[in-house]
Amino acid sequence: MFSFLKNILSGNEKDTSTLPKSKEQSVLPVTNTDKQASDKKNDKAKKTTKQKSTEVATRVTALSLHPLWESKLDNMQKYSMSFMANQLEPLEEGNIAISGFNMVPHEDGVEIAAFVRNASNEPVALGKMTLLILFDGDKLFTRQEFDLSELGEIPAFHARPWSFVFTREHFITTNVLLQNWKLAFELAQNKMVLPKNLELEESWVKSLTDDQKKYFIELAKSLPELKEGEVNVQSVQAKQNDEGVIRAILLIRNGSTQNLSFEQLPLALYDATGDKVAEGVFQLKDFVVNAQTSKPWMFIFPKESILKENVDLSQWKVQLAQN
Repeated sequence: MFSFLKNILSGNEKDTSTLPKSKEQSVLPVTNTDKQASDKKNDKAKKTTKQKSTEVATRVTALSLHPLWESKLDNMQKYSMSFMANQLEPLEEGNIAISGFNMVPHEDGVEIAAFVRNASNEPVALGKMTLLILFDGDKLFTRQEFDLSELGEIPAFHARPWSFVFTREHFITTNVLLQNWKLAFELAQNKMVLPKNLELEESWVKSLTDDQKKYFIELAKSLPELKEGEVNVQSVQAKQNDEGVIRAILLIRNGSTQNLSFEQLPLALYDATGDKVAEGVFQLKDFVVNAQTSKPWMFIFPKESILKENVDLSQWKVQLAQN
């Protein structure tokens, strides 16, 4: 870790096969409850608004070194690191941010050097959080959980440098050029694009469990390529609860060159016997499937729309309902 950083700070980056740098940062608000490390903090965190109020104060976050780093870096390297921290874009007060500034190949995958920034007026200690490497906007290269408590307590209005190794086993896609990459908090994302351009909306990124996200990642990898102009609906998962309500997840795939928007969608669900077992018209607000992408969505058939008892969902399909 420190040899890689020392090469950067000493100007010997050519020796590290450095990938292009990133100047973007990922921002989250500091919760007003527990500043200590906890998983509950992760669940409650929300992304900051993109609109900046003129009344919101911004802060430059000065350098704060972990004791281990303090002992490993010489004075010139500390000065260089302090200069880099001061060059970061001022951060709105009350937020934390992560800003990756260098990436190099690592024997286990890739290693990223980053500043974790605290623009609140209190020290912050973080816990386990999932970090992403994104490229070309919101396309997901890899995601991995890190224990950020290892950074220690970050003082108010300070930035702490750290190194993160993303192991190869977590890579979601390969053979891509990471020309425009970004290190991000998963909880700060308002969209995440999986392989084959499968888009997860912000609500899905926030609400899906880790296992569910892994499920969609594997689903995205297995999808056939979209043919030019092809538009279809693919059945993903359907379950009926004890009250009789059926929740069906569909994947709407848009292979056309234009975005598709829907205001309402009449759907009929058929079970393994071929019987129509549910039917309904779903009102959709601001539902858009971008060109050349796929988007999952959940459709809930209430009990009163169920047409059959003893529904067999071992196999099922959904079609546009014919009035």
